[in-house]
Amino acid sequence: MLKLVTRGLIRFSASQGRFKWGVLRTAHAIYMAVPPPLRRHVASGYIGFTLALKRVFRVEEQTKLTPLEDVGTLSFWGVPEVDIATFSLSVEGAVEHPRIFEHDELIALPSVDELVRMDCVGGFRNNTRMSGVRLDTLLDMVVPAPEAQRVVFHCADDYFESITLADLRDHDAFLAYSVNGGAVPHLGYPLRLAIPGKYGYKWPKWVTRIEIVADDRKGYWPERGLPDRGNVGDRR
Repeated sequence: MLKLVTRGLIRFSASQGRFKWGVLRTAHAIYMAVPPPLRRHVASGYIGFTLALKRVFRVEEQTKLTPLEDVGTLSFWGVPEVDIATFSLSVEGAVEHPRIFEHDELIALPSVDELVRMDCVGGFRNNTRMSGVRLDTLLDMVVPAPEAQRVVFHCADDYFESITLADLRDHDAFLAYSVNGGAVPHLGYPLRLAIPGKYGYKWPKWVTRIEIVADDRKGYWPERGLPDRGNVGDRR
């Protein structure tokens, strides 16, 4: 029975149908109806619940490579259409040398190919092989200003996330352009952040602009009650 439930949860998290998007949007609406002062408590309780479920479903034992058809993903607004022919990534803000990178330029930069684990705050885990370019490589090219504190990732679906420069470097973050050897649109292609050790909402997909900022602004979900640091296991 446990295996059947586990398999059902995996298939739901990896699905791309209208039913899933309807469930996600309903959950989003319910959460946003909670008064802001209470959201952090709701989020903390939910994370504690999913951590308990992970123990029940033995998620920590899931170490094998996740097949592409089982890779879970959450996007409350569907998958945006990104034209690779016109795609570019701008890196700007509190930097000495703002740059715009075409897709071919990014592919030509020194690359990494790593097995990475992503734990979703919703409970599922992906173990995938991702290839991409180290964020450090891009940061070294644009040279963040001394007062720079955070990096804000802006996405094609209007999602955004904010992570401190120190965290990005400490977690060896990179911008991935392939998952399990493929260019998969619903998993963030042509560019998504990979930052092992942090929850999935810190792994923004379809990144089109990187803004280095000198303030302490938060990302989409931390603004709405989830932990700002977002390390796996964080509840506040």
